[in-house]
Amino acid sequence: MTIDAEKLANLYVKVLDDIGLKSEIDGDNDVVFRYPEMGTLYFSLDSNDPEFMRLVFPNFADQDLTGGDLPKLLSLINEVNRKNKAVKLYVRSGDDGESNVSAAIECFVAGHQEAPTQDHLNAIFKRCMNAMRAGIQTLVKTSQEDSF
Repeated sequence: MTIDAEKLANLYVKVLDDIGLKSEIDGDNDVVFRYPEMGTLYFSLDSNDPEFMRLVFPNFADQDLTGGDLPKLLSLINEVNRKNKAVKLYVRSGDDGESNVSAAIECFVAGHQEAPTQDHLNAIFKRCMNAMRAGIQTLVKTSQEDSF
């Protein structure tokens, strides 16, 4: 099922409006917003796959978290991904050559070939944000443990 990209993006804008968050639709039809005490996040949307949602918190940390030790950072992220529900942390190279850590919640939010409903997205948004925060907190806490 394909849905109009602008219509899909506006659905997510309404979800954010409902909780008092201002957002904007960028040139890729992603919905960008600032979340209190975190920073800028975005919904990466695909109008050819409207039942799939990806909520991204890009570049919230870098390899300095492990003193520049990339293998240690990758091991740490693997541990976080193993311990936490729903959140996926990953590393990618930034423009500055540093390894940056991003977090994402990726899930199906509607049945096959269906668009999500606003009610369903409203119902899961807070849980998605809590899962993302839990993953980030686990990353920070685990990085401070002696075993890492």
